[in-house]
Amino acid sequence: MNSPLKRLRDLLPFAQSAAPLAAGDASRDLSASLAGLTPLAVIARLGNVTLPAAQQEANLHKRYKRLEEIRAAAEKSLPAVEAGIMAAPLPMPVEVTASAIHADNLLKALAQAFAALAQAVAVQQRPGTPGPLFNRAIHRALALLGRRQLLAYRAYAQPSPNSWLMLHSLYLLACDPKVQALTADNAPVEHEYLGALLFAYVEPPSLPRNDLDLTHSCTRALAPYAMVSDATADALTRHVPDACFLVRPDLANCGYPLTRTPNGTSLFDALIVDCTQALAALDRNLTRQADQTVEPALDAPPALLQNLRFALGGKSARRFSRTRFRPRGDLIAGLAQVIHFLDGHVFSRRSLDDGLRHDPQAPTHSEWSLIDESPDGFLLRYIRGDKWQAGVGDIVALQPRESSRTHVCLVRRVVSRQTRLEIGLQLLSPQVSVAQVARRGQTPEQALFLHSLPAYGKFGGLIVRPGLLQSGQAVTVDCGGQSLAKIVGAQLEANDGISFFALHNPPPAG
Repeated sequence: MNSPLKRLRDLLPFAQSAAPLAAGDASRDLSASLAGLTPLAVIARLGNVTLPAAQQEANLHKRYKRLEEIRAAAEKSLPAVEAGIMAAPLPMPVEVTASAIHADNLLKALAQAFAALAQAVAVQQRPGTPGPLFNRAIHRALALLGRRQLLAYRAYAQPSPNSWLMLHSLYLLACDPKVQALTADNAPVEHEYLGALLFAYVEPPSLPRNDLDLTHSCTRALAPYAMVSDATADALTRHVPDACFLVRPDLANCGYPLTRTPNGTSLFDALIVDCTQALAALDRNLTRQADQTVEPALDAPPALLQNLRFALGGKSARRFSRTRFRPRGDLIAGLAQVIHFLDGHVFSRRSLDDGLRHDPQAPTHSEWSLIDESPDGFLLRYIRGDKWQAGVGDIVALQPRESSRTHVCLVRRVVSRQTRLEIGLQLLSPQVSVAQVARRGQTPEQALFLHSLPAYGKFGGLIVRPGLLQSGQAVTVDCGGQSLAKIVGAQLEANDGISFFALHNPPPAG
């Protein structure tokens, strides 16, 4: 994957020089050779010693068996490394980056080993009759590439461009729609390929980390309901553009919605991914009753399914053009920190507030460069300060330098690019205040009162700690010397750190 510390890859090469073990010795007791090793040490040994020895096996069926043993051993150690990546702040510490590189190297090498095995099988067999071993090897290679891409997304990094080129080429090797029909033998290959594409269409860098695995599971379950066809002129007229994506296998990406295809784009050797039936499957899950059974059954919250439907419908697009500029700003993350910052610790001007920035009582902040701005958001690049612990869906306060104005935003996207960390923010309201929220019989608590929500509707909003309020509840909001009676409306956003509700006026009396 494109590591946040790319130079570290040069210090930790995958294939270190080591005398390979004899094939019989390596396969006789793999588990014994790994006993007592840490997960990272297991991954390093599998990649540096065991895998190179297995690739020397001349018998293709035995080689497949040994590669499967290595893959099974890796599956026992990878979750610990993945959990460490998920829990790490951004930019990732050097030791976490090193473990990510080891895991990425192993997944890449295993995928290449299965792909090489498939190529060797194809050479030995008659053209047009690949056989089950060929399809199983291709399927394993694609699954490992998908796991490798998911590893990159866990670090908010972009998948390696080469992983996309390899995914496309392996799929076409087994399932090229121009030369062969889908069969029971190669259907798992196509479903694995589609699963990687559908997951990418959801734009994982815009997801909270704790939603990644569930979203990944849903897109894999939806993959059999998507269809791939050759991008001919006739196919373009038969498909609904809103639910289709154009894929160019010669390009190192997942493709883009058909509705946003640039004029003059060549369709030569391109593919169309039709998500119409996948959207229908999502609709069945969104509208099913409690006692109703649907296929596929997606065990996910409605909000996540709605986001999936929005993305697979090709609707995700920027609403405003962006303006480039390069000022800097301070960022405070987390509901409690933002409330504390707005409640008396807002910096005034850069020339006057240097003492406040280093006040031990002030909220901790990090410094960012404001790369882009649109009417409803910002794109920021990390410079220095506290490690970035927040994720997609969290609340932050942004104060540009040389300004006393503070913007309260939701994190909508996090992307780690080599040595750079960038985040996309959605501006919530032009006016935000710290308020006391009182419920009948309960102690008042501090919250963020959003006087208006232009992106949501003609009402205000309230951001509180999770579990504090419920929709339909009557509350009193004390803000700026005023006491406002309000009704808690629909929950607009929720995660482990915040609950964001619409806020409405109570109905007229009588």
